[in-house]
Amino acid sequence: MKSVYLTITAILMSFSSLLPATELPKKYHQCKKILTYNVFFHGVKIGTFERQINWQNNNVNVYTYSNIDVLVTKSSLKQHSSYKWSSEKNSFISLSFDRDVKGLISGKFTAKFSDNASKSSVDSNGKIMTFSDDSMPLLDADALASQMRLNVINGEKKFDFLLQDADEVNHYYFEVKGQETINTNFGKLKTIRVEQTRKSDRKLYLWFAPDLDYQLVLGTYKRKILDLKTTLNSKKVVCPPVKVVSNPFIPQAQ
Repeated sequence: MKSVYLTITAILMSFSSLLPATELPKKYHQCKKILTYNVFFHGVKIGTFERQINWQNNNVNVYTYSNIDVLVTKSSLKQHSSYKWSSEKNSFISLSFDRDVKGLISGKFTAKFSDNASKSSVDSNGKIMTFSDDSMPLLDADALASQMRLNVINGEKKFDFLLQDADEVNHYYFEVKGQETINTNFGKLKTIRVEQTRKSDRKLYLWFAPDLDYQLVLGTYKRKILDLKTTLNSKKVVCPPVKVVSNPFIPQAQ
């Protein structure tokens, strides 16, 4: 069941976030988004996944919490990742992540990125590993999520990423396959379907809904005995009050 939990974690951590500071009205920079997902294994609900996304000045901080119970095996995850928009790379770039997993694959993992995310250093349960690539940024799952979502919003059809995980870097390729109207927990929605490519042994499909802030509303993954699905269950946006400067020459209502 190790592969089940790793796959669930990868899918859910990878697909929801905010646009870069250069793309958002300033008043939204400090908003918090709270997204919760239900997770299914062969049609049976096995857990939930919650992500809290926050702007802090020009950085994005994401806090992830999950609880998965599959075949009497319980696992939980807590993670904090930090990343930002890089004008030089024209991409989100990772700064760091801290991950604490308990249960079947318990462990603590810490990663730090440098040189505009062309280098990384990962502490995986006390084992230090370093990675580097000059062709494109090394992205953690949350930074990759923001970049994919931005690509979808911008109408790009094909994109690829280097995903920095706890002990390796993998190259992933995706392609927009078209638009579909699907049933969701928010009713029928028009969505944009994205598929993973160049992997003949698996099928990963993702549906993003423009009417719901281009968030991931449905994801499915099939490989060998794995049959996973995740659905967006709730979405909450909390923004600080907008300060209004009164005009001293206009009488104010009492």
